[in-house]
Amino acid sequence: MASDGLATTVYGLGSAVIWGAGDFCGGYATKRTGVYGVVAASQTIGLMVLLAMALVTLERAPTATELAWSSLAGLCSGLGLVFYYRALSGGSMGSSAPVTGVVTAAVPALTGFLFEGVPSPLQTVGFALAIIAIAQVTGLSRKNLTPNKQLIRSLLAGIFFGLFLIFLGQVSQDSYLYPLSITRVVTIAMALAMAYVSGGPKIPQTAAPLAVGAGVFDSMGSLLYLLARHAGRLDVAGVLSSLYPVSTVVLAKTILKEPISPRKAVGIAFATAAAAALYAG
Repeated sequence: MASDGLATTVYGLGSAVIWGAGDFCGGYATKRTGVYGVVAASQTIGLMVLLAMALVTLERAPTATELAWSSLAGLCSGLGLVFYYRALSGGSMGSSAPVTGVVTAAVPALTGFLFEGVPSPLQTVGFALAIIAIAQVTGLSRKNLTPNKQLIRSLLAGIFFGLFLIFLGQVSQDSYLYPLSITRVVTIAMALAMAYVSGGPKIPQTAAPLAVGAGVFDSMGSLLYLLARHAGRLDVAGVLSSLYPVSTVVLAKTILKEPISPRKAVGIAFATAAAAALYAG
């Protein structure tokens, strides 16, 4: 039991760190070009990485059921990325990340309560600490909750990301890379269709490295999430992985040379406490 808890915690936190790096790259790239081109390019890179890994490891082909769950996950992932990148490019990362992160964490947490039973008291405390950590690190405030397009996009992104975690978590424990590849195929098709409607996908040379980084990080983050999900409960894996805004904002502060405020430092401490509580629980 302890080893399972440790694996879930390590994989879940690893997913959060890497997903956060991918979101930073993707959000920063959309400031230089259109969102649909970034989504299509980054997901194509991720697809190539996943397929190469699947061929090298000789992973079995997915079943029809896994194909269906993966397709639903891909649709939700694509919609979530589009709404999130639009929110990031339409305002500050510190305004979009907290709303999306909290909603993303809440969706699998509530689903876990319904289908896997009530978690232990310590795990429940961990969920609460994680949500507080996201709010503190990313600066959730009344200003973030002012009704506007950025708030709506952030909320929708969180809902779709949460559904992505739920649907993807339904694939079998011996199938990772092909289901993840299928999610990318669906996301790419959707993004390309939207891109052509809005004038065609365009990736300037300055944004290309960021799109590549977003694709690689997003794929590896998804793989670690699946490993976390199969090692433990859906809600624990989902909430831990949903700490990705911490990584996004820390990178934004570090690379853009912005200092980390005392509130954000407190949030990082809460995130650490949340991880410990979820592991111990």
